[in-house]
Order: sequence, then C-alpha cells, then structure tokens
Amino acid sequence: MVTTHISFDLKGLEVFTAIVEAGGMTAAGQRLGMTQSSVSQSVANLETQLHVQLLDRSQRPPMLTPLGRQFYERAVRLLNEARQVSVEFRRQDSTPLKHVRIALVDSLATSVGKELVEAVKRRTAHWSLVTGQSHQHAESLLARKVDIIISDDAVINHPELFRRRLMREPFILVVPLDFKGPVNSLRTLAAAFDFIRYNTATVIGRTIEQQLLQWGINPPLRMQLDNSYAILQMVKAGVGWTLTTPLCLLQSGLKTGEVQCLPVPEGEFIRELTLVARADELGHLPQQLSDDSVTLLQQRYLPVLAESAPWLLPRILLGHDPR
Repeated sequence: MVTTHISFDLKGLEVFTAIVEAGGMTAAGQRLGMTQSSVSQSVANLETQLHVQLLDRSQRPPMLTPLGRQFYERAVRLLNEARQVSVEFRRQDSTPLKHVRIALVDSLATSVGKELVEAVKRRTAHWSLVTGQSHQHAESLLARKVDIIISDDAVINHPELFRRRLMREPFILVVPLDFKGPVNSLRTLAAAFDFIRYNTATVIGRTIEQQLLQWGINPPLRMQLDNSYAILQMVKAGVGWTLTTPLCLLQSGLKTGEVQCLPVPEGEFIRELTLVARADELGHLPQQLSDDSVTLLQQRYLPVLAESAPWLLPRILLGHDPR
C-alpha cells in the first residue's frame, strides 16, 4: 500500500486559522501566545509545504486567496475533529455531558430564542438558559457559573477560550418616522434633537460611547435606558434619536415603517456576536451550537432584513467569513 506523506501539522493549521479569525498576524500571535514573526514564519512554512499561496500579503490586513478560503474551511474541520479526539481520549470515563448552562444576549434570545432552545434540546438533555447584560455573562463564564455564552463581549483577553463569531452587523441611525430633512452628521443631529443612550453599564452602550468619542461627538446626557425595547419606543414616540443594530431593532418588535433606519453618516462601525466557551470541556457542543445559531440567523434574521431594509444585507456577515 502506498502511503501519502502529510505535508503539514496541526500547529500550522492552528496558526493559519487564528490569522483568519483574529484578523491579522499580530492579533493571532496575541491569541496563541506567539510573536508576530513566529506566526508569519509558521504560515510561510505551511504555504511552502502545500505549494500554494494562502494569504494575499499585498492587502492590509492579509486577505485569503481563493485557495486559502477553501483550505481554511477544511482546516477548521480538521482542527475541530482533532480537538474532539483529544478530549475523548483524555477523559477518565465515558460520563455524558454535565448540565450545560448557557447565557446569551437579549437581542438573540428575542429573535431566534425558541428555535435556539430547540437546537439546545437536540444537543444535550441537561441544560439551562439565561439572558441579561453581556458583561455579566463574561464574568459568569470566567467564574464557571455558566459554560457557554453568546455575547457582544468576545472575552478576547482570555485566548485559551473557544470562540466562534456568529455574526457581524453594522450600527444604524434610527430617527422618528416623521423626522424631516437629511442627516449629514451626528454632531448636527445631536445639537438639534435629543440622543437616547443605552446605559453605559451595557457592552453596547460602552461601544457606542467609545465610537462617539473617537468621532469627537458628545451629545448632552439626558436619557440613558437599559434595553433596546425602551429606547426604540422612545424614538417611535418622537422623543429623540438613537444608534442601535438591526438585530436590536428586530428585538424591540417594531414593524416596518414605524421608524426611519439610516446609515450612520460618520461611517460604519460594527457589532459582533460571538459564542465563547471553555475549551476542551464540552466536546462538539460549542461548535454545533455555533453552526445551529448561524443557520437560524440565516433563516429568521436575513429574510426580515431583506423585506424591511434590503440596503443592510451586504453589510451583514454570518459565521466565519473573514471579509
């Protein structure tokens, strides 16, 4: 029998996928505890061993070549299988998964919660689910009070955790339906009309405030609310304007035509939802729930946007697409 020599190792695959998922070699090095030069050398060795170019280094950050995109998808599957083999053979017995505790952001629970619960039921018989503020979810995961979180806090300071991005969506400007005139800048809008804020105790609230600060915009602090439903009801009533995301808008239950949704004139900034879990403790479950969540968003979230705000569709990314 003729054996085929394997021209790469799992470490090379791990480094390559980390570059794609982290968005660059420096970030990948931080995730893996490697220097940037070691990361660069590892992926260069992998390309040499495969005799293909995986990354287009003329772009900043480097982008996947067509062959690189194909190889990334195969590499993810190979690494997931290798991790599962490692978990299974390190176990002392065949004890089934324990009670799995899951925490997720309110916007996802409201949008696809029923279907996600059904997916969880298919995967494990012992589970519980909570919602609430994202920063509390991250704290709970690190304190081992929950096992899996789906959050806009990816807990990036802990590279040892398993994480998979589920979606990337832009923030949008939301104004009352009867608001007149074009919006050329948020600074001008803030001077003429009250800004309705998310509470800065929330991850989304802090994200918005940090972005406004980068733009040099500081609307007067008048209204600060805890959840999307309350904020968007205030906008609907004509009290003021806000910045939010399409998923949060859908969470609030607003129907098409109840408010105006516009691009942010200063430029696009985004929110990501990521599934994060402790690595090597739950077998295939985190990856399976990642895949389930992306499928549900494709089935439930995108069709609503296609009908109500089709201009947003090109700006939405689901799953691991590194674009």
